[in-house]
Amino acid sequence: MGLFYGFFRGIRAYGPAFRIMLSGRFSWFFLFPVLLLVLFYIGGEWLVASAGNSLSGMAEQKIAAWLEGISWLSWLVDMAGFLIRFLIKLLYLFLFFTFGGYLVLILMSPVYSWLSERTERELTGKSYPFDAKQMLWEVGRGVMLACRNMVFQLLISLVLFLCSFIPLVGLLTPFALFFVSAYFYGFSFIDYAVERKRFNIRKSTAYMKKNSGMVMGVGTVFAFSLLIPWVSILACCFVSLFSVVAGTVIVNEMQE
Repeated sequence: MGLFYGFFRGIRAYGPAFRIMLSGRFSWFFLFPVLLLVLFYIGGEWLVASAGNSLSGMAEQKIAAWLEGISWLSWLVDMAGFLIRFLIKLLYLFLFFTFGGYLVLILMSPVYSWLSERTERELTGKSYPFDAKQMLWEVGRGVMLACRNMVFQLLISLVLFLCSFIPLVGLLTPFALFFVSAYFYGFSFIDYAVERKRFNIRKSTAYMKKNSGMVMGVGTVFAFSLLIPWVSILACCFVSLFSVVAGTVIVNEMQE
């Protein structure tokens, strides 16, 4: 399959994906992103507050000891505590928006596995009997692949970042970074359907390389959702469901 043909074929798979996800039999899957976002909010607030209060408290004690007896500099104690809490918040937001896409893939892995299986049943009528051991294997594989793809994406992104300092080549770096991320995201979404064909990770990797255009097409929509200012994680939580369905649709089409 040609790169561009496969790319647009991957994009077109979102047409059936939208019809399936917005049907009554699948729309309740949208409850899972809502629960995940609530978890992100509560967990993030607790983590930032705990780390910020702990570190700022230690810093304030140290600074207060250094300034003991210098009353006109006491304002530095409160200022140091404020700056540390502010920097902890910024660090959390940076890490969250940098790695949040893969965090969504990891935490939603059980849902994706289930959704992909339900989608295949919808498309082909083929059902898979529930097997707890198999389900755990699929979830573990999904988490492992998400972590693997994140590492590879970071390494390639680092190389591309260094290349950005080369005149003219640097102009293409943002586009290369985008499509690299789209490829690895698409890999994660499509693998849920490929795994049920009894492909091991090596065969799955070869399949993705052979159909790299299709993989990038499926991952592009999710990658775009991560570029939406301020609401990228909110958007990608919901878009990821469509991406899993699109990945299952395209694998089923390829098999046919």
